[in-house]
Amino acid sequence: MTSPFERPGRATMAALICAMAPLVAHAQMQAFDIAAGDLRAGIDQFARETRAQLIYRLQDVQGLRTQGVKGSHEPDRALELLLAGTPLKFRRDGTALVIYRPAPEAAAEAPEINALETVTVTAQRRPEAAQTVPIALTAFNAAALETHRIHSLQDASRLTPGLLVSAFSPSNPTIAIRGANNTFNQMGVSKPVAVVVDDVFIPRNSAASFELFDLDSLTVLKGPQGTLFGRNVTGGAIVINTAKPAYGQRLNRAEISLGNFDSVQVNALTNLPLGEEQALKISAAVKRHGGYGSDRLTGREQDDLDSRNARAQLRLGLSRDVEALVSADYAEDASGGRTLSSTTLGDDGNRRTSELGVPQGYGRTLWGVSAKLEWALPAGELTSVTALRHSRSAEDYSGVGASHTLLTAGSQSVTSDAERVRTVSQELRYASPRWKTGDFQVGAFLLDEDGSRQLGVRGFAARTGVLASSTLADQRVRTRSYSLFADGSWHLLPTLDLVAGVRYTHDRKTADLVRTDALRPASSFTAQGLSAAWSEVTPRVALNWQPSREALLYASVTKGFTAGGFNTDAASLASLTTPFNPETVVNKELGLKSQWFGNRLRINLSVFDMRYRDKQEFVNNTVTGILTITNASEATIKGREIEVALKPLSWLGLSLNHGHLDARYDRFVIGSINYTGNPLASTPRNKTSVAADLRLPLAGLGHFIGAVSYARLTSYNTGAANDPNLQIPGYELVNANVGLESADGRWRVLAWLKNAANRAYILTRSTQVVRAEYLGEPRTVGLTAAMRF
Repeated sequence: MTSPFERPGRATMAALICAMAPLVAHAQMQAFDIAAGDLRAGIDQFARETRAQLIYRLQDVQGLRTQGVKGSHEPDRALELLLAGTPLKFRRDGTALVIYRPAPEAAAEAPEINALETVTVTAQRRPEAAQTVPIALTAFNAAALETHRIHSLQDASRLTPGLLVSAFSPSNPTIAIRGANNTFNQMGVSKPVAVVVDDVFIPRNSAASFELFDLDSLTVLKGPQGTLFGRNVTGGAIVINTAKPAYGQRLNRAEISLGNFDSVQVNALTNLPLGEEQALKISAAVKRHGGYGSDRLTGREQDDLDSRNARAQLRLGLSRDVEALVSADYAEDASGGRTLSSTTLGDDGNRRTSELGVPQGYGRTLWGVSAKLEWALPAGELTSVTALRHSRSAEDYSGVGASHTLLTAGSQSVTSDAERVRTVSQELRYASPRWKTGDFQVGAFLLDEDGSRQLGVRGFAARTGVLASSTLADQRVRTRSYSLFADGSWHLLPTLDLVAGVRYTHDRKTADLVRTDALRPASSFTAQGLSAAWSEVTPRVALNWQPSREALLYASVTKGFTAGGFNTDAASLASLTTPFNPETVVNKELGLKSQWFGNRLRINLSVFDMRYRDKQEFVNNTVTGILTITNASEATIKGREIEVALKPLSWLGLSLNHGHLDARYDRFVIGSINYTGNPLASTPRNKTSVAADLRLPLAGLGHFIGAVSYARLTSYNTGAANDPNLQIPGYELVNANVGLESADGRWRVLAWLKNAANRAYILTRSTQVVRAEYLGEPRTVGLTAAMRF
């Protein structure tokens, strides 16, 4: 039977989609209304209205005035008019617009910029300079992603304080922000960290770990995102924006990388103008490498990769006030599974070999389509984001780190995990103009997620290999979620703002489970139509004080919410039919964002205190003897972060980032279990990174380019039990690259080195029957050649 919640949810979603469809109509230029006055204020308004990424030096624009821009113009023409009467020019550099002061003797040449880049983010659902946003975040623009060869979320985590990305297996990555995470893989479980790509929420971690290519920016938002982002989360959000098609610009790019382990990667894109305000961009990436490990009993490669990704985007100016971005993407990847290497029975001394003796494998396909419509109203802007996403993955792996032929007792557990998830989402939001007294946003978000999973687990008895257990859990969970949100800023004083927001979230989940025990039929059970709903109001209040152009201080209190769910991996009917509750967190934070000496030095600080109630954890209930998700009562995470960036010379950039966490369970008692006082999982006490990048001009030869980064984190636990056998030791990683780039940026050759010291760092440990470990990537080295034409 369809619930009362489902009927209006479907009807509302259909109405919103139909209501936005007629907006797809005509094409035209963009309307501007930038008043005469301070040039820097005009430039910042231009960036907000066009969503362009601007790079400029403060000393170049200070004291200059603009005559403003009125009427309809192409963005490049509008910027030209904005700079008219000033000594400044602009040029395109990839997806960025660089504003510069030409040298008198060579006015046509753009000089090297001796200032840190201004990164544009959408943390508050408006394009804004990252330094003006009163939210703790780490942002990478397209240039930084390319400079430091950030191709995955794990790469980004090494340079981001507070972010930890690891993996239990290829289908089950761990993504934690400031310790907020869960490792549950049950169908329908909500994650405390959101991954958002082009304003589209990705619901499952199995679909959230992918190759990053052709991006405009990647931003890590830290702390609860309870008011502005589509899905209410307690930990934070990773916001990924791909590079949009460019009007009036024909561009082709190709890049090929070759490396050890028979590594080959090819990236390519083409940007095709279809008219004055129509453009199509197609991008694709292929990556393959041999196995980092192997199973010495079967001879099969493991931790290899065969990946293909493609994306097409059509950008249309549909009318005088409407622009559309229609996107479609497809990805597939496969590997021979993970190298879980025994450190006890059967250990051959090689940490890159396993002793599993069973076929392993992993395969996944992802695809999605979305339509984003932006409508400039007479007062404000209306945005609609409609998306359909589908993911399918399957993994076969041994949960025990040694073959049954090597075991002296117990059994070898072999798991077959296959899932399908379909998600339809619709977001509609209105952003007011930026009035002198303030501004606001309101919106609604709808999510319809339908997921199914078949989890088969077989146990093979020690020595004999006789089938000792065989269960199959056929799971299906459907999630309906809707939320209404509002967020606004009031200018109390010229330098003091009050920010307040609120979101109402309602989640309903229905679950079916057919659990079949092939050897013990009496343990089989079926449950259908289980249903539970949760609602929560999550507010945000902040004070922002900007005593000078160089500094912004903020204080905020924010609440976040992660929905409850059902234990669809449950081994008993009672455990299944008792849902676990939502978790909530209240985060109190003080922060400073500052930039000094003409934006050559940037210092950002934050201090926070996160208090959890009913934190969700996966534990072995000693009363029932069953592994289950439960609420761990209360926990506190305190921490501090600092990010420093320095541009001492026009060709050299330096950065230092550090995060410190003190995370403890204030009360965690279930049956005879008492984890009170234990540290939370995935919370290394200290995490530090240092990086440098250079772009040194060579007379007549272009530029000598390079980057090096050092990242270090201390040990951390992977579970609440504080088991030393499951602790991940601290480790250090060094990455580097060096090369040449032509003066016009049309070609580049780069040699690179990843994990230079070949550290054998651990991703996860296992104590199931035997002790075992799963390592991260070994040292890789290669050469990349890229060309624009």
